[in-house]
Amino acid sequence: MKFAIALVVAVSASVEAMQFKSGAVTGFEKFTYGKFITRMKAPAKKGTVSSFFTYWNGPEFYPGGWNELDIEIVPSVEQNPLSMNVIYGDGTSKRETHDYRAGFDPKNDWHIYEMAWTPDFISWTIDNKEVRRITKDDPSVKLTNKPQSVMMNFWTPTFESWGKGFDPKDMPWYVEYDYVETYAYNTETHGFDFLWRDNFNTFDTNRWHKADNTTFDANSTTFRASQAFIRDGHLVLKMEPGEPVHEHAQLTGHDHYSQYGHAVHRELSRLEQDKLIRDAVEPHPQIHATLGHLQPRMDLKEPKSTSGPHFSKPDP
Repeated sequence: MKFAIALVVAVSASVEAMQFKSGAVTGFEKFTYGKFITRMKAPAKKGTVSSFFTYWNGPEFYPGGWNELDIEIVPSVEQNPLSMNVIYGDGTSKRETHDYRAGFDPKNDWHIYEMAWTPDFISWTIDNKEVRRITKDDPSVKLTNKPQSVMMNFWTPTFESWGKGFDPKDMPWYVEYDYVETYAYNTETHGFDFLWRDNFNTFDTNRWHKADNTTFDANSTTFRASQAFIRDGHLVLKMEPGEPVHEHAQLTGHDHYSQYGHAVHRELSRLEQDKLIRDAVEPHPQIHATLGHLQPRMDLKEPKSTSGPHFSKPDP
């Protein structure tokens, strides 16, 4: 039996439309509760997203178990270009608690961004000043309890709210990270214990993984390892024009789509990725990607071949 994945936009169109290349980095270590800090400088370029976030990627991912915390700089939202988000599952479906930081414009400057995550609250801090807190009265706090990886990426959304005003004429563009610090949550003191700080004097391959030749839906950027590098003591993600990749891009384990005016992410299962890959090789106008569980489809023909181009193992 063939399977299709319900809901959002056509896979074939998004695979054909990749026009830019940039960087994405994922930490190998998993955290359940903690504090995560970076000093970041993001370009004030409309139509881009510069991110620092944590994400649960399974194993055995399902939408009802979703866990993610986000800091995302979205210059197309001119009045409030800093987005703060919790995406979580209620056991059945995906939910979210989202807000923008009113009146804050990071411009092209360095700022310190922090997320604190405990069983009792989740908070966001900018330049050592707390700007948002949700408590256990909100179900997102109770249900955000899975081990997550620290992640950073720089990409180009194709949906209007975060993509409007995009003009790539003066690329390349860069987002820079001066350092990342992590802290463990102490259940006895209800505070945070320092774990490590990466000053990015070198790229630590035991700590971080670079995405290579991967992409996701509603994004006109392909992530390549060459676009993430160390320069002058900073981790740099570089965005610039890239060749259209068509079916040669690996469909990444992340699914982004627009909802309530901002993007959300999730890790695709191996089965889902294989399905999307087959459909990218042989596009079908009725195939849509992705949110939620696999649904049986009886109206799709079998692909001629599943050998196709080689697709490597997705990011951890």
